[in-house]
Amino acid sequence: MESEELKRKIDVVATSCMQLSRELQSIDAHLSLNMDRKAIREIIANLYWAAENSTVVGLHQIGEALDYNMVTCLHY
Repeated sequence: MESEELKRKIDVVATSCMQLSRELQSIDAHLSLNMDRKAIREIIANLYWAAENSTVVGLHQIGEALDYNMVTCLHY
């Protein structure tokens, strides 16, 4: 698989994560239990993290990312 194709596939994953997070945000206000709202917010945060890191991975495939992951600051 070519680098550009890998990046496109990873971008689809990142976009899907953001779409799911928006859908969950729209549900959040309607939940009756505080523990459910907290769980949904954790899922949303994880989806943001996944989207951001997917984007970085995609950029690595085409040589356009920084030398480290900006979320975890882990050097490669």
